[in-house]
This record gives sequence, C-alpha cells and structure tokens, in this order.
Amino acid sequence: MKTEVFIQTDENGKVIAGRTTLAKALKQLSGLHLTVTIEKRKRKRSNEQNAYFHGVVVPMVSEAMTEAGWREAVDVGWTKRFIKKQFLTRTAFNEKTGEGVEFIQDTSALTTSEFMDLIADVQKWASEYLNIYIPDPNEQTSLNYEQNTEGRNSY
Repeated sequence: MKTEVFIQTDENGKVIAGRTTLAKALKQLSGLHLTVTIEKRKRKRSNEQNAYFHGVVVPMVSEAMTEAGWREAVDVGWTKRFIKKQFLTRTAFNEKTGEGVEFIQDTSALTTSEFMDLIADVQKWASEYLNIYIPDPNEQTSLNYEQNTEGRNSY
C-alpha cells in the first residue's frame, strides 16, 4: 500500500500543515516496515501549458516537418515522440560502474518552468530548422483577434 501525504513546513523545517494527515497515514500502516521519502514538491506543468503544447506546438511542428519532407510527421504522435527524443533525451549513470544509459524523459514529469524551457527550445529549433514561427500562448489570442477584426477569418 502506498500513501502520499503533503505537508507544509516553515523556513525552520517545522511542520505547519498536514501533521494530522501524516499521523493518520502512519497509524494506518503501523506494524509494517515503511519507506519514507521526503522531497520538495514541484509544480507540475499546467493544463493550459499542456493544451498549448498539444494544440499549437506539436501540430505546427508536424505540419512544417511534413511540408519539409518528413512523411512520418503527418502523425502528430510521431511528431511528439520526435520532439521528446530531440529535447528530452537524458542520461542516467550507474553509481558503481559509471555506465550511462540514455532515456527519454516524459513531458508529464516536467515542472512548469521545465515545460516552458522545452517550449522555448522547440520554438527556437522550429524557427532555425523549419523556418516557422510558433507564437507564445499569449500571442495566440491577439493574433486570432487581429485576423478576425480585419475580416480575413471568421468564427
């Protein structure tokens, strides 16, 4: 059985929220051998970031890669895997042997700032290698508004 408990501490490490929940979780698991892991909580990417990545970034890269001759890129799933391999390839090292193996980090493991870095890297790469401009999320609305007010597009 695995229980995840969130606690909040002050700058001196004193628990200021979650003490009761932690005590209840420990009581439920009493008599068992326990492993306790304490880590700083990170903000995961937001739903807005996720929607922007899957709804704007990946489709734009997919379309540009397809036009550039990458037939596989017509599949946005392939394009997402390409982006992850291109920008999220990491190396894990064996502490005893020093041997390293490459793996591809999942986008779901990224914090909000790491996800912003990924998007910035993809935007820069797409500009340099695909000759396209991927707008920032806040630019999407203003671009669509300008197009609609000029009568080029309609809702």
